[in-house]
Amino acid sequence: MTATSAHQPTRADGILARRRLLEAALPLFASKGYQQTSTREIADAAGANLAAINYYFGDKAGLYRAVFSESLCADQSASPLDNAAGQPLEAILTGFFHDFLAPLKNGAPVDLVMRLHFRELLDPSGVLGQEHDAELAAVYTALVELLTQHLGLAGIDADIQRLAHSIIGLALPYYVARDLIDRVSAELLADAATVDVLADRLASYALTMIGSERQRRQTGSTT
Repeated sequence: MTATSAHQPTRADGILARRRLLEAALPLFASKGYQQTSTREIADAAGANLAAINYYFGDKAGLYRAVFSESLCADQSASPLDNAAGQPLEAILTGFFHDFLAPLKNGAPVDLVMRLHFRELLDPSGVLGQEHDAELAAVYTALVELLTQHLGLAGIDADIQRLAHSIIGLALPYYVARDLIDRVSAELLADAATVDVLADRLASYALTMIGSERQRRQTGSTT
């Protein structure tokens, strides 16, 4: 009788090996960025050889794209900004911040994915082309349109653009400066309930900013 291998590779083995590479690459890309992360580091962390990266993803860039496209926090549901018709501004903003901050409730993997997304925003890898920018631009554009309509303006101007960027900026530090927040004020993101409180507060701050801009326009101030 011909001897047989104790274990024959199966499709399930390939799925698990590919998943291990994705899971190993995510924290490395999130913490160090695309350029500073080597394929050797990823392979070692996954307990795989370098050839596995090429086999499953083509190359390092393919692996990076896969980490984005298969991210654990991918959510294709519509943004609250896309379903804003007829709703009070406070409700729209509250929904927006709850949606924006929701990944912070879901533990380390999702948090790492979001850090990776914001790292790409701050230090673009060049690998994703325009895809990542387009996703973020869609949020910004929807918010600009909402503010323009709410303030009864004939068109978009520089101050509306400043306001939209500033409102989005209220939430960004809780991702890009997560390590600092965990060190100096960990209670702000301690659990799902505190994340919900944060979302409510940011919506309130945004309303105040919008009210200030309305008042500035009504008084004709240029400062």
